[in-house]
Amino acid sequence: MNDHFTVVKDYLALSQELEVNPAAYVGVLHPDVEQIEYPNLLTRITQHRSFEAILDNVRAGRELLQDARFEQTQLQPGAEGSVLVETYWHATVMDDFSPLVRGSRLAAHLCMVFDFKDDLIVRQRTYRCYEPLAE
Repeated sequence: MNDHFTVVKDYLALSQELEVNPAAYVGVLHPDVEQIEYPNLLTRITQHRSFEAILDNVRAGRELLQDARFEQTQLQPGAEGSVLVETYWHATVMDDFSPLVRGSRLAAHLCMVFDFKDDLIVRQRTYRCYEPLAE
């Protein structure tokens, strides 16, 4: 289980740095990975992302956000070898992107569930609760 914790921590570090090099993710994401993001303030419908789509989403974040950080991160073992993560994430918006305004702070409480295959993340389910946006 500790190995899975390390994989998740490494993945979160890459995500925080908005890393876009696919080679950086080889040690953490399974080639058949699926990322599922449930509806929230910014994504009104459930999103299903493949490895390539995950990187596309990171690229979009890199153009929109700066100083992204995970804080107060807690990892817990879940059923059948999964890892549960509870964390607080925040970043600064660099450009207007409705409903976001340049310079504003975007913050969310997240719960993520990671499933593994061959000791790599094969599925990530994310439940994101954004804090109210400043008017």
